[in-house]
Amino acid sequence: MRVLMEPAAPPSHLLKNSIDIFPWDDNFKTGLPQIDDQHRVLVSLLNKLASHVAFRSGTLSLEEVFDALTDYTIYHFKSEEAIWADVFADDHSMAEHLAVHEHFIQTLNTLKVARKKAPFDQVAHDALEFLTRWLASHILEKDRFMAYTVLAMQGGLPLEEAKARAHRQMEGVTRNLIDIILSLYSVLSSNTLHLMRKLDEHQKMEEAYREQRRRMEHLARFDALTGLPNRVLLTEKVQEIMDQAEPHFLAIVYLGLDGFKVINDTYGHEMGDRVLIIMAERIQGIVRGRDIVSRPGGDEFIVVLRDIHELDACIPWLASLLAASRKTIPIDAGRTLKLSASLGVSFYPQNEEITPDQLFRQADQALYQAKQAGKNCYHVFDMAHDHEVRGRLENLEHIRRGLERREFVLHYQPKVNLRTGAILGLEALIRWQHPHRGLLLPNQFLPLIENHPLALSLGDWVLDTALNQIEDWMTQGLPLAVSVNVCGQQLQTPGFTQQLRDTLAQRRKDVARYLELEVLETSALEDISQVTKVIHDCIRLGIQFSIDDFGTGYSSLAYLKRLPVHTLKIDQSFVRGMLEDPEDLAILVGVLGLAEAFQRKVIAEGVETLDHGERLLDLGCEGAQGYAIARPMPVDKIVRWVATWQVPNSWAFRPVRRKGDLSSFMHEASQRASKKTKSKR
Repeated sequence: MRVLMEPAAPPSHLLKNSIDIFPWDDNFKTGLPQIDDQHRVLVSLLNKLASHVAFRSGTLSLEEVFDALTDYTIYHFKSEEAIWADVFADDHSMAEHLAVHEHFIQTLNTLKVARKKAPFDQVAHDALEFLTRWLASHILEKDRFMAYTVLAMQGGLPLEEAKARAHRQMEGVTRNLIDIILSLYSVLSSNTLHLMRKLDEHQKMEEAYREQRRRMEHLARFDALTGLPNRVLLTEKVQEIMDQAEPHFLAIVYLGLDGFKVINDTYGHEMGDRVLIIMAERIQGIVRGRDIVSRPGGDEFIVVLRDIHELDACIPWLASLLAASRKTIPIDAGRTLKLSASLGVSFYPQNEEITPDQLFRQADQALYQAKQAGKNCYHVFDMAHDHEVRGRLENLEHIRRGLERREFVLHYQPKVNLRTGAILGLEALIRWQHPHRGLLLPNQFLPLIENHPLALSLGDWVLDTALNQIEDWMTQGLPLAVSVNVCGQQLQTPGFTQQLRDTLAQRRKDVARYLELEVLETSALEDISQVTKVIHDCIRLGIQFSIDDFGTGYSSLAYLKRLPVHTLKIDQSFVRGMLEDPEDLAILVGVLGLAEAFQRKVIAEGVETLDHGERLLDLGCEGAQGYAIARPMPVDKIVRWVATWQVPNSWAFRPVRRKGDLSSFMHEASQRASKKTKSKR
């Protein structure tokens, strides 16, 4: 015979909303089907109460349970008493049985009354305890004994012998069964119930967590305000389209509302949210079912138009989107808002591999261009322009990193007196010791940073490095003047003079007298008043100034008079061409005349041959710089060059021409240039 054992804690997946703590099986059967059917109803009600006590599910109706128990007493007691009456009419056990039935009815009525006053869970627990004890003491003991007796008498035994057999049948096993039932209830009322409740609470927490996770996943992929896909989900959808075997043509339209911030500031965020919701609905009403509408955030939307091969096919949709954005939006009775939108467009596929994020960035860049163009319009992404911009940005980043990694160096080119050989100074010239491309000249990287903050950073580095080198040479007993090129942007930066003053204050007292700043003539003319003031301030610090590439900036005599510079550096193009081109020679002579008239020193750049030096001496110009003297050198070669430099004899012993001889010299030079031109023909 199978007996009920104390159950282990059931797994959490079984703890839904019911539990059969007293599962119906052969142990509960008496052998009389009519009685067993009624007992089965009672056990079912008992398990229903146990489930509520275990889970507190909130779905139990005590009224329904008590109504079912009332029906049980009416039907079961009458049918059972009728059976017993035939056998135990004159037996004392019949009277006891009727008294127990009466007690059951009284207890049930008491519970019904308590239901209206006592806490729901307390009444349910009391009912559970009552029915459990009824199951153990009455059904399993008294009803079973009487049923066994009836069955024995039906087998032909007299009453007393039948009762004796019934007692023998119930010895041991029935008592154990009753003890187990009561033990089960005791455990259910304490440890097991506590565990079941904890498991149920854990399950509810898990369900709450899963629900929260579902909401979080939804928020991570959808815009909370409009319900549209956000940037994350849009990226996934577009990537899926791009990954398909058959090529799909897409137009990515980035839509930004014009003046949305004003609406938020004027009418508040609630009105701003309302505008965004209305715009989302309007956009969705325009596009087709296969298109995708997304809100990445703020006042922007992204529309993915599918099967759009070219701009012409896209224009009607763009026009519809612009028209929808211009429709007024009602805010209250009689008042409306007027809006517009700007659109940026990119297309897929392209000539090179591209990701969804890159497509979105292209459309976003085009949106910016549309807003710059006046808003309420569309702009299509220009790939060629983008390559140019990206290339410049990459170059700027390389230069910035090169500066951080100390890849830039200074080379120095001497300036000398052609007749005496005296060293007039050195010009500091920047070079980039590129890790992959080798030594780069200034024209390979300086144009890339023109009018960019990097030009200032690089200019500051050159100035600081040159001053350090001046100090180093002074310490070696070799005081050499160094000229440094400064761009107009650097010279006109607010605080330039003060920054230079602070830099000089950290060095030897007399270092300023060896520093010369070279300013391009074109830069000096951009803001003559500001440049003149800065030059005056720097001169008071002991610094010399020169104008570089003089003759290329079309300066007037009035400008030359106002600029307080010490030296004019004649542009090398005129010096190189003076041997063959009479016009270059004439310009050179004119510049020398201006320098003499305004009492400025002169340095002629571009002296590449002995002939250049000789002709300059003939013109009365002795200051020069160029390859015939020395090429720009790294700093470690300067000291040796200074020690070994000698002026060529053709320069040192060149006769000094009288001023009256200049016209005849010009005539001779013109004839030589004319002959060379004819010979080339």
